[in-house]
Amino acid sequence: MLGHFVVTCNIVLPLFIVMLVGFCASRFGLITDETARGCNKLVFRIFLPVSLCRSIMRVGSGDVLSGKLVAFTIIGIAAVFLVSMLLVPRLEKDDRKRGVMVQCLFRSNYALFGVPLCEALFPQGDGGVSAMMVAIVVPVFNILAVVAMEVFRGGSVNVKKILLGIVKNPLIWGCAVGLIVKAAGLRLPDFIGGAVDRLAAIASPLALFVLGASLKPGRIRENAGNLAVTVPGRLVVVPLIALSAAYAMGFRGPEFAALIITFSSPMAVSSLAMAQQMDGDSDLTVQQIVLTTALSAVTIFTIIFVSKVLSVF
Repeated sequence: MLGHFVVTCNIVLPLFIVMLVGFCASRFGLITDETARGCNKLVFRIFLPVSLCRSIMRVGSGDVLSGKLVAFTIIGIAAVFLVSMLLVPRLEKDDRKRGVMVQCLFRSNYALFGVPLCEALFPQGDGGVSAMMVAIVVPVFNILAVVAMEVFRGGSVNVKKILLGIVKNPLIWGCAVGLIVKAAGLRLPDFIGGAVDRLAAIASPLALFVLGASLKPGRIRENAGNLAVTVPGRLVVVPLIALSAAYAMGFRGPEFAALIITFSSPMAVSSLAMAQQMDGDSDLTVQQIVLTTALSAVTIFTIIFVSKVLSVF
């Protein structure tokens, strides 16, 4: 079990260290708030879309996901989203906070956690299902995130505005292009593929660095009530319900591991870029991401430990 804790820490701690470097850079005046916002705009509009596109294109052509797993994943994410959309407005009156709280509850950091953790759990090569799940999980997360942010943007529900926001969202475009290229069986020329790889490699480090630079510890106290709802909700309540249902339905092995990442990993780092670009509360978003990321080493280890005891994989 110590080995599994080390594996989880090896995934979580590098992310946390990059955020710490960004935080220190901000504290020492090496990066201003305006520069951080500009970098986040680049992440949201260029680097993350390219990264998502590449992840989807890399799904193996011969790999097949079970219909049962796909259905459970989509229904599960949608259920958490709908419950969050009903619950959060009862707890918080500020629309700028509502959207990012909903994101924290349903949107996990699958892109950063999924493949590395599954490959560590299944070094013999059985973790490919996690890579295939990117093509399902990431588009669903991003579409629902846009819906959540648009619903609370201005305080009114405008279906036309929500649909327009989805169509115009760069992350949705990144997923769409990846799916089209994959479905068409296209192979990019090496010089284009190399450029895509380099642009995609910028996304996560820059997003994490800017996340750390944007952290304002002094403001955590004013959001303590919201954090007391979203952080345990993301790391404990949602995994407990979703994974209990998955276990009861007979999911085991790599499929169950992929569901662990879908429902148990911390809030998506890309949520900050979306919050800043769509009038959400960026301070609360940063606090949610940092806290869920830091605490996920403990919660994911616990989930893996229990899964091992139950011979899930």
